[in-house]
Amino acid sequence: MDPVSATAAVQMLASSQNQQIGIAVARQQVASDKAVAGLVADSAQSAASAGLPAPAGQGQSVDLRV
Repeated sequence: MDPVSATAAVQMLASSQNQQIGIAVARQQVASDKAVAGLVADSAQSAASAGLPAPAGQGQSVDLRV
């Protein structure tokens, strides 16, 4: 094998490895984002279903004056 083709082969392997690492990092980021979104949704649902009363005076009347 001549040195030029060996160099090209090494560069191709390095490029392939870098691409695989990039894909793995992207997949991990997507999984992390999904996990965070799930936690946010769960906490929002928990807060909504907790039945906490509105602060005093809130929702008692509507001011329609402009």
